[in-house]
Amino acid sequence: MTRITLACLITLCWTAGASAACRDDLVKADQDFARSRSSLNAAANAASAAKCAAYRRHVASLGQVSKVFARCDTSANKAKNAAQTKAALGDFTRQMNDACKK
Repeated sequence: MTRITLACLITLCWTAGASAACRDDLVKADQDFARSRSSLNAAANAASAAKCAAYRRHVASLGQVSKVFARCDTSANKAKNAAQTKAALGDFTRQMNDACKK
């Protein structure tokens, strides 16, 4: 899931009348996602252990994004947004499993 896609989904949830708690959770999820994505990019050429740790953080971040969207997305595209998030989580989980092989 790209940063642009996540930002669009957050904006969509935000404008769809999300509660104050959801808005806070969406902002936090966006910030955590941005940090984990940056760490993952920075670890692209790192040693296996560092790359694996970056993937684990990113997958955990996407898992949190998925939970927030499931709770806070009230848009007409909720199912589509959930499917995109689930697909991204699956892709990064596979990448993590490849990177973390011993």
